[in-house]
Amino acid sequence: GLPLSLICINILRILLSTISVLLNISFTYVTVKIRTLNSPCHLLLAFDCLVSAWYQSCNWFTITVLFNANFQFINVRTCCLKILPLFEFGYTSSFNSIFLISIDRLISVLFPIWYNQQAISKKYYFIPMFCSILLTPAIILYAQFNIVFTVPETFKILCTPTECSWGWAADLTYFIFSSFYGLTLLNYLILWIVLKWKVIKNENKFTSSYAWTHKILKTLSVIMLINFIGLFMNSIARIIVPRFNLNITEKSIIIYSLSCLISVVMSSNAPILFTLNDEYRNAFLIAFKIKKINKMTTKVNNNNCK
Repeated sequence: GLPLSLICINILRILLSTISVLLNISFTYVTVKIRTLNSPCHLLLAFDCLVSAWYQSCNWFTITVLFNANFQFINVRTCCLKILPLFEFGYTSSFNSIFLISIDRLISVLFPIWYNQQAISKKYYFIPMFCSILLTPAIILYAQFNIVFTVPETFKILCTPTECSWGWAADLTYFIFSSFYGLTLLNYLILWIVLKWKVIKNENKFTSSYAWTHKILKTLSVIMLINFIGLFMNSIARIIVPRFNLNITEKSIIIYSLSCLISVVMSSNAPILFTLNDEYRNAFLIAFKIKKINKMTTKVNNNNCK
């Protein structure tokens, strides 16, 4: 059977994943419920939470493995070719949407007049969004499918996403993942520079059209920082751990422990936006009937994601 320490870590991972699913689903529900949260920025944030919840729910499969004494490992092809592909879609779609959110904010500052044309803005944002969430998963899944067939069919695994990617497929996945986060960071750096220039140009005052962007950028920067912590943990698991002379159990314990932190990272959107953003805090309170407001009278501009 599995070591007790590995079972305990996986139980903790399942609990954290469940909390992550609930928080992300609640965020998506609030966005759907509160109709004023309808700008591309709002919808991309909700989409990120939705696919993150979908991806995190794959950890529930571990329950059937952990508590079945005669079936604690699954055939690698059954797991990687039949069970996990749909959840890998959620993983890749998540970092795609994070990148598209940064693009959304950057274009809203560089081309505010064009961006404020709501119909055009949504049209040109949803097309690349759906194209990217189909293309990137297709590339990664193709790589993983090829690598899975390099091991014997009888090879057994615990059936977690990280176990379906190794060798050149893991290198490709990590490269794509890191590239998206690097480009996202670059977009936010450009945003800060542009906004700083706008402040200097307007004698240290934000115009009304940019004040809200500065506010949401602070919140998104916190989310980005938390995501980079997750990326750093992923890097440790990907690069450093294999260099130590550890047996398979010790490696699994370290990797699964780090994956617990990744579950926390993927649940951070809702708590951070609720804590730091007045618009989302009010939306949560109204959606869950904690705060009663007769009518939300504020008209949300398409460029508004405070």
